[in-house]
Amino acid sequence: MVAKLAARAQEAGEKTLRLHRLNIGPRLTVCFVIIILAMLLGNAVLLWQFHHARVQAERLSGVDQELIVVLQAHANLMSFYERLDALADSENTAELITEVEKLRTDLLENTSRIRNTLSRVPPDVQLDPTLLPTLQVLQEALPAELGPVTDLAKSKDWQAVRLRLANQVRPLESRTSALVASLDRDVAEKRAQALLQIAQAQRRIFLIVPITAALTLLIAAFLGLALTRSITAPLGRLMDGSKAVARGEFAHQVPVMGKDELAQLGQVFNDTATKLRTLYETLQHSEAYLEEAQRLTHTASWAWRLQGRETVYLSDEWYRIYGFDPDKGMPGWEERLHRTHPEDRERWRGVIEQAIRHKTEYDMEFRILLPNGTVKHIHTFAHPVLNESGELVQFVGSSTDITERKLAEQTLRRSEGYLVEAQRLTRCGSWAWDVRTDAIFWSQEFYSIYECDPEKIKPSWAYILGRVHPDDRPSVEQRAKLESTQKGQVVSEGDFRITFPDGRVKHLHSIAHPVMNELGEVAEVVGTTMDVTAQHEARVALQTAFEEIKLLKDQLFKENIALREEIDKVSMFEEIVGSSEPLRKVLVQVAKVAATDSTVLILGETGTGKEMIARAIHRRSNRANRAFIRVNCAAIPPTLIASELFGHEKGAFTGASQRRLGRFELADGGTIFLDEIGELPAETQIALLRVLQEREFERVGGTQPVRVDTRVLSATNRDLRAAVNAGAFRQDLFYRLNVFPIQLPSLRERADDIPLLVEYLIERYAKKAGKKILSIDKNTLALFQEYSWPGNIRELQNVVERAVILCDGHTFFVDPTWLKRDLPEATSGLQTLARGLGRLDESKEKELIEMALAQTGGRVSGPSGAAALLGVPRQTLESKISNLGINKHRFKSVQPTS
Repeated sequence: MVAKLAARAQEAGEKTLRLHRLNIGPRLTVCFVIIILAMLLGNAVLLWQFHHARVQAERLSGVDQELIVVLQAHANLMSFYERLDALADSENTAELITEVEKLRTDLLENTSRIRNTLSRVPPDVQLDPTLLPTLQVLQEALPAELGPVTDLAKSKDWQAVRLRLANQVRPLESRTSALVASLDRDVAEKRAQALLQIAQAQRRIFLIVPITAALTLLIAAFLGLALTRSITAPLGRLMDGSKAVARGEFAHQVPVMGKDELAQLGQVFNDTATKLRTLYETLQHSEAYLEEAQRLTHTASWAWRLQGRETVYLSDEWYRIYGFDPDKGMPGWEERLHRTHPEDRERWRGVIEQAIRHKTEYDMEFRILLPNGTVKHIHTFAHPVLNESGELVQFVGSSTDITERKLAEQTLRRSEGYLVEAQRLTRCGSWAWDVRTDAIFWSQEFYSIYECDPEKIKPSWAYILGRVHPDDRPSVEQRAKLESTQKGQVVSEGDFRITFPDGRVKHLHSIAHPVMNELGEVAEVVGTTMDVTAQHEARVALQTAFEEIKLLKDQLFKENIALREEIDKVSMFEEIVGSSEPLRKVLVQVAKVAATDSTVLILGETGTGKEMIARAIHRRSNRANRAFIRVNCAAIPPTLIASELFGHEKGAFTGASQRRLGRFELADGGTIFLDEIGELPAETQIALLRVLQEREFERVGGTQPVRVDTRVLSATNRDLRAAVNAGAFRQDLFYRLNVFPIQLPSLRERADDIPLLVEYLIERYAKKAGKKILSIDKNTLALFQEYSWPGNIRELQNVVERAVILCDGHTFFVDPTWLKRDLPEATSGLQTLARGLGRLDESKEKELIEMALAQTGGRVSGPSGAAALLGVPRQTLESKISNLGINKHRFKSVQPTS
């Protein structure tokens, strides 16, 4: 998947960015600039939202300030009125005159202070239009009323003073009260609006942050894959070419794309391979000089016979390469094998043995170790020689000392690294300008950028300025003047455009560096010019594409959220059929516990749909898009249950040839459903308790703890409390599992759902059987509702499926003899014993199972099978039959008891 994504990223990058035309350095720069621009764009949007929230907060503060000012004015007036009433009641003329003057002064100061406060309210806060006129009226009316009051007090007419205060002064209080009430409502509305806008800004911020982060990561991933692929693909082709050359395939040519460092390296490789091929062909035509050629190429020829593996021929070069003395005779097989490097010895022998078996050639590289400790790299090629009957007789071949080539390849790889770095630094299109003579030098790449012929065009400033875009010509001339007259060695950079006769325009980026003479004057200016047209066009196209993608992504995100919510509502309990009150209570519990990570214990008789409820909890949880792993604890042998749940390390036990991940690791981040939890062995219960407590475990045979984030759902049809009391189930594990128990009703407890279930199952099996059933026999439906259904929904499914298969008409009915109301006494006794089936020893457990198989004629599944008779799941009974070594087939000859 990663390789496909990288290939698509490379294809997109070649079509849009044209990465292979850029050097590696500019590629990295472009990617970083795009990522930084995406991050800056997201930060700008966030800053805009923060500014909007701050403006609303300032408006809210201004509205509160307005309300405080009015309340303060109202409080001062109330104090003013109360003081006048108290002075009038005291009938003290001197004190009233003195206090009136003080009150007049305080009133004017308070009014002035309130006006100053209101002037400091932020300009975007709109004041109540009646506020300032009301204050103006109070400021003018109250002091005017104080004069008559003072005159009446001097004449000792206190009754008139009180009347004056009540009729002329008190009415002004109602105006301030009405103003306070009106302003309070207005302030409340403005505060609500401001808080609403602040909340909206916060929600937008919460949406913008993940969206911009995801978009930035997506851009970075896309650019990273495209950039990586644009580098690794040419390197891969170079590696293939190197391997081909190492195999002697000198005709191999590396495809060259673009003009970057890797493309230049590929061209050098092709030239080298071509030269090697020419040399190889020359050597082939020089058979007369074979001996000399072997000495020059360090290639030795040899032959050895298959019978006894006796050496037939060894050239002088072979003795020199392998370090043997030719005067001592030809070395035998064991001597040649011992001369092979110990690390390559088995591989060398294996290749030869395979070639002998298949009568084929062999071609290999290996090392030899000389007595003086020198290590040589040898390349050997052998050809089988067959007799007339097709039997292998001998091998002839050659051995080449490729030590120097191996060392040269290592040196070449280091040189390639230096060359890549040098090419990255020199970039492309170099030039030089002699300021004194006005002579100009252009590299071949510079001629290519300007699309001119070096044989016809002589480098000159006139030609350059003639090609420069008219709008950019003044800036280019100014840069040239500054570069040729500056006093310091300052590097200058600039962008400009050039035009062509056909109307095309190229965007160029130029870097110039002055070279100073001994007098400190500019003697020469050298630099590079890079064609950035594709980059410029790609940047514009990408910006437009990113804006369109962002709009489409936002729209798709909103539609996806709405669609997922609709799907969740429709498919939450799509496989659970029924509307009875017991089932409705169970579904309410499922809906409440699904959104949590609590451990759930699902209890109920066999066939009540415990796994279906577990899947419904998983689909409704936050882990719905992760794995749902189901484990039947009764169907796995006790010796393997720990390895199945927690995995094992290589060599943990016999047959553990490699590490294996357990079900808990596979369910990491998702949900694991432990069915038949009551059948879990005691030693496995301890490990499960650790997982529930600490969220970690150790693989079988391992020493390092493995942490997992897995939600545990479990189910059983056994009475775990009775198992705890009997010592067959750990009490602490029971309490860990019993965090949220869900008791599933049996089918007889939800008899109202039987008609719906029957209709659903008839439609399901009729469609599967290719039949069309239009109605249900009333007697059959009544019989279904009266039957106790010990096998619950599983038994109902079996009966309906059998009846559909046998049904020939359009009306569904069943044979009443299929549903027996009463079980024999012996059967009831078996079910009584079966309640303790998991707690019996093996002999009694085996005896009880054999009794059930004898009564059912060896039948295990179905309504009349041994599993239903014992009240245990079919898988549990099958597992116990296998573990106890019971042959169920010998009971098939026994007539079932009725």
